[in-house]
Amino acid sequence: MKIFSTIILTLLIWFSSHQVNAQCFANILTPLSDTTICVGDSVFISAFATCNFLMNNNFDNGTVGTGWSSNASPMFNNPCGPGLPGSGIHCWIGSATNFPRELVTINFNLFSGCYIEWEMRYAADENSTNCEDPDQPNEGVHLQYSLAPYTVWTDINYWTPNTSYTGPLYSWAQYSEVVPAVAFGPNTKIRWYQDLTSGNTWDHWGIDEVEIVCPQSQNIFWSNGLTDSLNQWVSPVTTTEYIIAIFDTLGNLATDTVTINVVPSPDADFSTISPVCIGQNSDISLVNTADPNVTYTWDFDGGVVASGSGGGPYQVNWPTLGTYTITLTATEGACESVQTQTVVVNSDITVNISPVAPFVCTDSAINLTASGGSLYAWAPSGTLSSDSGTTVTATPSGQTTYTVTGTSPEGCTGSASVTVQIYPDPIIEVTPVPSEGCEPVIVNFTSTITPGGSSYDWNFGDPASGTYNTSTNANPQHVYALPGSYDITLNVISSDGCPASETFVNMINVYENPIAGFMADPITANMSNPIINFSDQSINGFTWYWDFGEIGSPGNYSSVQNPSHTYSDEGTYYVWQIVTTEHGCSDSAFMVVYVERDIAFYVPNAFSPHNNDGINDVFRPYGIGINNESGYFMKIFDRWGKTVFETTDMEYGWDGTINNEKALHGLYSYYIEVQFSDGLWHKFYGKVVLVE
Repeated sequence: MKIFSTIILTLLIWFSSHQVNAQCFANILTPLSDTTICVGDSVFISAFATCNFLMNNNFDNGTVGTGWSSNASPMFNNPCGPGLPGSGIHCWIGSATNFPRELVTINFNLFSGCYIEWEMRYAADENSTNCEDPDQPNEGVHLQYSLAPYTVWTDINYWTPNTSYTGPLYSWAQYSEVVPAVAFGPNTKIRWYQDLTSGNTWDHWGIDEVEIVCPQSQNIFWSNGLTDSLNQWVSPVTTTEYIIAIFDTLGNLATDTVTINVVPSPDADFSTISPVCIGQNSDISLVNTADPNVTYTWDFDGGVVASGSGGGPYQVNWPTLGTYTITLTATEGACESVQTQTVVVNSDITVNISPVAPFVCTDSAINLTASGGSLYAWAPSGTLSSDSGTTVTATPSGQTTYTVTGTSPEGCTGSASVTVQIYPDPIIEVTPVPSEGCEPVIVNFTSTITPGGSSYDWNFGDPASGTYNTSTNANPQHVYALPGSYDITLNVISSDGCPASETFVNMINVYENPIAGFMADPITANMSNPIINFSDQSINGFTWYWDFGEIGSPGNYSSVQNPSHTYSDEGTYYVWQIVTTEHGCSDSAFMVVYVERDIAFYVPNAFSPHNNDGINDVFRPYGIGINNESGYFMKIFDRWGKTVFETTDMEYGWDGTINNEKALHGLYSYYIEVQFSDGLWHKFYGKVVLVE
């Protein structure tokens, strides 16, 4: 303590030889005053200390405050409304004075890193008395600095008003300016300055929350305790004075002191015996020898004192089970100590069985384990592996309640019961879609397991499918390729872990498909006899459906097994047969049949065009079944091979003239190409006699 006092005295002497402004603050916040504690107690000491702020003024006390001067008689009643949230009262330059208006600080030591922060706004014409707006470019506020002898002021910044008095300058906002290097010095002043107004009731403005901050190296230490820390827990064993000191490299110093008075606390440590059984005494005694200067006050929480007084020892018992709290208060003068211990009084002992809610599957076993005692007796023993021991195996045939009685080494007893419940046997339901059909059948199986399944093992009863005959999916799919009836087996493990199996006999029925087939007699008919007979050649047919390929014909369809059909016109016809079994399985077959026109062609061997009898005057062939539109061509040649007549119209023959002159009688040759209705071309060569 003497060393610390010597350091403080030395610092004060050194600081007094240097001209500085008070920039350091130190204040012990807790405790607020000197405090008394008992030995063994702790107390938290916290302080505020800083050397960074040259000025920190929020005007909330309703004055300009220390470190300022002003010629403008500022107002502190917020005449134009509140500032930013939490800012309280602000400094308002209203109608008290005309220009120039200023707020000037005292001189400060400013250097690199110093900055100024504040809140500011221009009036926005809220009223005409003291909230009238600066609205001319030269009616704004300057932030300025000046060095000794303070005859010249220089702008750090200027905020130019606008004629509409709107925008960010006309509502409260926070501003920050770094002190320029030209303003550095040991005696620099700062001012907010308005050099021109229109009169007292014009061009008002305000500032608030002004901080001038110069970060610098600072040192914090306590006379007893930590360094470079503002807070500490202390546990002094004797009365101790705690001094916090802060100083910076500029020679600023601040201190504050609190004294912690320490008085001794009595010893209240004691021990108990726990747990005990109902009616048994618990030995309760001080850990150390009783002090005659200490008053001992016991609270046994309803216990019955069998013996003991003062500091003890005591014999105490409790008539009912529970957990009891024993409290000892040891008092010596102004200090007291309070200690507690608990005693558990068992209804004899507490016995537990695990698991607490056992379930087993039908015909399964489970282990039951007791705890809380040292010896155990189990009942009923008929479905247990043993009637004694910590762990037994139960194999119940139905829901069964088992009871165990435990005994402690002290002779305390306790019982517990547990009911072993039987999980329900899983109920298996299977829904196939479809359950029957014509080969091949693709079946989607849906399983419903109550109370729920965890694993699945399917057998589809279809060994011919090889490895595809089984599945482990919950809802599988299987293809039945061959006709027959199939049994489905599903083995499951339920969500409870219990197995189950179900076989569904003849669940799936796959029916054989028929084989369609027929004969046509004849395959090719002609219009002189357009009847075709159809003979069924199908296998396993039950019903028949015929489409003779003659759309629009009244008799185009038939359900007769061996039908006939009369075609009304020549053509190529696709005849379809659909055969269906009694289970609805079907097959189809088709055949192409033909109906042709009757074909005949006649070429005369003579004609007499010049005898004027009107008979046999034109040479032309005749026929049936001929394509008259584009299926005919004829040429006539004289004996020297010269073409004397040609035509593509079968109705237009040779009249025996050449270039409109009568041809000479005699022998002529012909060449004819004809396309019949069957699409085939035929050629005819021959001679014809022109008779005179």
